[in-house]
Amino acid sequence: MKTLLLVAGIMLALGVVFARSRVKRAFQVGAAIYAVVLVARLVIFGLGDSESLLDLVTVVAVFFLIWLVAWAGTQAALRHRARSGRPRS
Repeated sequence: MKTLLLVAGIMLALGVVFARSRVKRAFQVGAAIYAVVLVARLVIFGLGDSESLLDLVTVVAVFFLIWLVAWAGTQAALRHRARSGRPRS
């Protein structure tokens, strides 16, 4: 919970700093920071309890699959937008 609040605060602060046209970039940076913090915490957890290595690998695989689905959806939306000729906003 603390990590989520930390990330939300970082993303909000970056959104204010980067202003309107750069809010997208601020959220991307915030998401990258969140990913680094999440991976670091998972690695620390995995190193502290060697019996839970399979759990750690499972969690990493689930997050990778979620990322893969989100990336594929984004790419499909961008291809559809390019084919339809609508301008990007």
